[in-house]
Amino acid sequence: MKFNEIFHLGIVVRDLDKAVKIYQEEMGYGPFEFGDGAFFDDKIVNGEIGPGLPMRTAIFRGGTYEIELIEPTGPSIYMDHLNEKGPGIHHVVLKTDEAYEDVLAMAERVSGRKPRLEAKFPDNRPIVAYADLEEEAGILLEIGAH
Repeated sequence: MKFNEIFHLGIVVRDLDKAVKIYQEEMGYGPFEFGDGAFFDDKIVNGEIGPGLPMRTAIFRGGTYEIELIEPTGPSIYMDHLNEKGPGIHHVVLKTDEAYEDVLAMAERVSGRKPRLEAKFPDNRPIVAYADLEEEAGILLEIGAH
């Protein structure tokens, strides 16, 4: 497999507004686009259909990279991260031309674990997954379907 540069950092924060203010005023990143987890409602998230990822988000797009700040607003993989590890980098996206299924298979072969999160459309088409390589490589690798 071949991966290129880091494209995206997903960072869990306790207070989205405070974090955005720091990124903008102290670090010079901006503007941020705000959103929520509503896109994942009525999708299959880890085998369950329903409200999948309660969160608020702010994304800065810097041309060749993105910074996504995530404030969990309810039970989710992001709230688990915040409770267990505190604020910080949650996941990364590494650019690749490899197929979604091939990257998931590689991660499962390397770690022996299923993805930490899988989101799919109701017709079972994949949206995104977090391949769990934390023990082996220190990361959750976000994989988006093309």
